[in-house]
Amino acid sequence: MKKKAIKIAASTAVAASAFVAAAPVNKADAAVNLDQIVQDAQNAGTVLKWAISVEGSADYVTRPYAQYNAAKKAIDAADKALKGASASDKLKYEARLTDPKIQVKRAQAYIDAITSSEKIKELTANLNAAVKSDDIEKVETAYHKATAEYRKQSALLDRVYGQSTRDGIRNAVKPALEKLVAELKNDVTVNMLAKGAAADVKAGKTAEAGKKIAEAQAILDANVLKWETSLQKSVDDVLTSLPLGVTSVSRVNDTSVVVSLNKPVVAVAASEFTFDNGLVATSAVLGADKKTVTLTTTKQAAGKTYTVTYKGTTAQFVTPVDPAGNVSIDQAEVHAETTQGIALVATFKTKQGTANNNPVDVTVPAGYKVTSVNGATKAIASGTTEQVSPVDGQIVVVVTADDVDTPATGKKVKFEQLTGATGTVVETKESGKLNFYKLDDVEDLTATTGKVEYVDAANNYFVANTGHKYLLKSSGNIYQDTNNTVITLDALKAKLSKGDVVTGQYAKDSSSVLKLALDLVATAEFELDQELEENTTAFRVAGNTITFSGSGEAGKTISIYDVTKLRPVAQTKVNSNNKWEVTVPVDPTIVAGVDFSVRQAASVNEIAPDYAAGLAGATTPLKVIAGTFKTNGVAPVAALSGAADASLNGDKFTYTIDPALGDKVVVDGTSSITLTDGDLTKATFTNGVNNTKIEKVTDTTFSITFGGPVSIGGGDGKLTGSLTVSDVVGVKNEYNLKLSTSGMVNIFGY
Repeated sequence: MKKKAIKIAASTAVAASAFVAAAPVNKADAAVNLDQIVQDAQNAGTVLKWAISVEGSADYVTRPYAQYNAAKKAIDAADKALKGASASDKLKYEARLTDPKIQVKRAQAYIDAITSSEKIKELTANLNAAVKSDDIEKVETAYHKATAEYRKQSALLDRVYGQSTRDGIRNAVKPALEKLVAELKNDVTVNMLAKGAAADVKAGKTAEAGKKIAEAQAILDANVLKWETSLQKSVDDVLTSLPLGVTSVSRVNDTSVVVSLNKPVVAVAASEFTFDNGLVATSAVLGADKKTVTLTTTKQAAGKTYTVTYKGTTAQFVTPVDPAGNVSIDQAEVHAETTQGIALVATFKTKQGTANNNPVDVTVPAGYKVTSVNGATKAIASGTTEQVSPVDGQIVVVVTADDVDTPATGKKVKFEQLTGATGTVVETKESGKLNFYKLDDVEDLTATTGKVEYVDAANNYFVANTGHKYLLKSSGNIYQDTNNTVITLDALKAKLSKGDVVTGQYAKDSSSVLKLALDLVATAEFELDQELEENTTAFRVAGNTITFSGSGEAGKTISIYDVTKLRPVAQTKVNSNNKWEVTVPVDPTIVAGVDFSVRQAASVNEIAPDYAAGLAGATTPLKVIAGTFKTNGVAPVAALSGAADASLNGDKFTYTIDPALGDKVVVDGTSSITLTDGDLTKATFTNGVNNTKIEKVTDTTFSITFGGPVSIGGGDGKLTGSLTVSDVVGVKNEYNLKLSTSGMVNIFGY
């Protein structure tokens, strides 16, 4: 037994010795094998990389399943082999496996994109088949299916790695479907609107029906449709069944609104339109489309909701709230000499009544200049705008004439409070008219140079139409009336008024001999309300008419001249309240505008003379341009917050105004934009709410940076695909004409 035990022990020792000797050889082999396994995975990843790249064998059609599966298998083998490796080996080899694993993920996206492209091809084929059937209902069904599915599938196309590869797949299928959808969008939309309007009529929702029909007709008018004849008949059939009424009303200014009717009419009368809250329509002008009526009203109150009623139907509009109290400035007319300065104090408050120190754009008109701001020497040159920061909610500027030898009269300084240094205008206020007269030393006054423009009896001076100021001394001067009778200074001042003529020899520092050569009987002054806004060259109207208004002498005839014609194009009489108003047509095809001059008759029985340049009593010609305030019809410039992700959030789109009519854009602080997609989902975005910004960029451009909508509804409740701008509020020109959405190119590619 003892010998046997020794034998076994010896055998065990030999075996252990053999095991220890063999161990180093197996460890080295394992390291070699692991390195090879990882290298195999890397090689498989490289093969896969070229299989999904346009620089390799990718053809946008073939799915590289063999290469994909080989790479996955090799990576799986490497991962299993690494489980028993040391920590340092794991770090080293896992780093080498990073790229193969990335290639597998990219291959997954590439394969998914090919599958999606085949589905998009199928959608395109099905929509084409529906078109060939010539059945608009089948087209609408296929259209909605295609657009809904396309939104899901196109997202997969965008996940492909590599710009050229991604573009190759997208360009193989997307353009065909997008082109077809764009071609059919208007037909499908009109068909949906017509059916929706018909359902509204049956339900008694005539206002909603009218809006849908108006929208459908606008699309028909602006585009050539494939099924135009049948769709026009559908719209006409609904229109025939629709009771005549109002679809909408838009405020133009505080004495004018535009009412849209749901169908054409032959004639209208102001008496057919009634308002609540004491507002009265004084005139009604039917537009060329026979569905648009421009109403002149009595003055509308600020911050008021008015309802207009016509044929038993109603629509509402809201007048802007008077911003007084947030920005305030003395608006009284002031008079000074060209060597003097006038201090203007503008006060700015928040809605809570506290001091508002947001920056303010101060615009100084031509002929004037600012010499001091908030007590510090600071120049704002003539005809320029400077940004100024209020101090404790206040800006004090000292204004004077730009040249001491040149009078500056009748202009105003403008203050525009902003939301920030580059923000939108929240509120605008202007000073009163500023008049700087040149104090003359010596002058021979004639019938031409001595026509009185302004009289300050309390301070003993008058101003002639030349802008020159003449002092009236209580002693040393000789004054005469129209009969050459010498009169006292007080007698002269009692007679002197605007429109009189003073002649004679004037000397500021010695004796003057002045005669009241013409003493007009004091009457209501003839004035025209319409005037050019600062830095504009033409008065703008949206329709094909303009309503001129003003004051004058009761009973006298007001004549409106088109300066290219001899005889007046319209006449009216000044009423007993010394007011007058008359509407005349403006040809919108004359892009350069029509020049009008207005004249009050010299006497009650005078026959209006033929027009000629310089006609006595006629106003300086006012150029009027008729036409819609609109964009230039070019797609907006897009600045996306990142890659196209089918979300508007953070994306910025910049539109340019049509330059043909010389319009300049104005954006108010409460502007909004409403978008509608292909399934009639409608969303409204409001400036300053949910991170949306709508702001003026230049005089002819404005931008919308989209945040979250303030409201969304209809359709599937989500904005997708190409988006139509269906309404814009608060974007206007300097004559308060609302921006038209007609011709605004859709928003896409977001």
